[in-house]
Amino acid sequence: MKTMFTLITRLTGFLSATTCLLFALTGQSYAVWYETQGQSVVLNGNKIQAKNQATEEALRQAMLFAGASVRSVQQLTDGLLNDERLEVSASGEVRQLELISETWHDNAVTVRIRADIFPGQQQCSAAPFSKTIATSYFPLLERQHAQDGQVQELGRLVTARLKREFDQSAQHAVISSIEPYVVHWQSRQIRDQATALATQTKSQFVLTGVIEDLSVYRPEGNTLAFWQDDTATRSFRLKVELIDGINGAPLLNKTYETESEWEFDRFAQLDASSNQFWQSAYGLALQNQLRQLQSDVDSALACVPATGRVISINGGNELSISLGRQHGLKPGDTLSIYQIQEVTDYRGVKFTQYHLYPEEVTVIEAYADNARVKAAEDGLLANIQPNDFVAKR
Repeated sequence: MKTMFTLITRLTGFLSATTCLLFALTGQSYAVWYETQGQSVVLNGNKIQAKNQATEEALRQAMLFAGASVRSVQQLTDGLLNDERLEVSASGEVRQLELISETWHDNAVTVRIRADIFPGQQQCSAAPFSKTIATSYFPLLERQHAQDGQVQELGRLVTARLKREFDQSAQHAVISSIEPYVVHWQSRQIRDQATALATQTKSQFVLTGVIEDLSVYRPEGNTLAFWQDDTATRSFRLKVELIDGINGAPLLNKTYETESEWEFDRFAQLDASSNQFWQSAYGLALQNQLRQLQSDVDSALACVPATGRVISINGGNELSISLGRQHGLKPGDTLSIYQIQEVTDYRGVKFTQYHLYPEEVTVIEAYADNARVKAAEDGLLANIQPNDFVAKR
């Protein structure tokens, strides 16, 4: 699948052949018309699926370019979207979406759309700072489901595809670590597992995942009426949880589920990392679910402060911390320091207390994944220990 952009600007009669921005001023707000085109190949003669994929990609790219994240794309009817109320992040609002044209080639379709986007209010102060996420290979709850097509490696490959979605589209978060082993997140120790993984990888959040269903349904030929379809279908159900790596609190708990045509023989030895798999109807359906997951996580973390740990104490007023340029940090930024204490009540219930340090720190130098900071007022940083926390709010 390939997407092409045209950003069109029209100012005082000036019109460029490659870019055309149309501003409609209303008080302090203005609309911007974005034109984009998406292209998708036709697989197994399924033109409807190809058109939907091309349209979705065009919409998604337009929204990302405008600073918003498309969370759902509706079907097209008679050249217009069924429902123009798209869910987008707080950074923008879609007022209108139109299908301009669709062009069919030998085995591909190109769809051009136009989106009328009004920039939203200024984002929260934490939005420009990236938050780090750790995860691991997702386990298959029912291993026997993977026998059809021999897709036992799908748990590993799904996490790799999800990281690619974050690398391409995320605005507020990054998957900084994929641990090369399976964690059985369905166990009761999920909170302890998550906080331990966050500490180990120096990540702020942990994304857990369990693939609960990969079952295949194959209709029996001798029971079908002549008008019924004998195409096999395969399910996909992924249960995820986004967990704060500091205190174990859940931020997102959701199940992503789909079903699609399964075009492969039950005895096929598939390479689930190949384009043949990921460009099949089932592979494309999986990618749509992973895009939705990426968008949901990105939205959930948009206004959460970027938090790191103290790596070392350098003298009396300087620290090394685990936030750096990849998190959006730059020299001159100020950060807060806080410490965590766990207290237990008379029933044995544990509570977490946060103690804000009275002195802020200023970034002296920012490196790729760490930085040097000093006391903002050139004071002393007493009682700060490695693994205490710093936050950009």
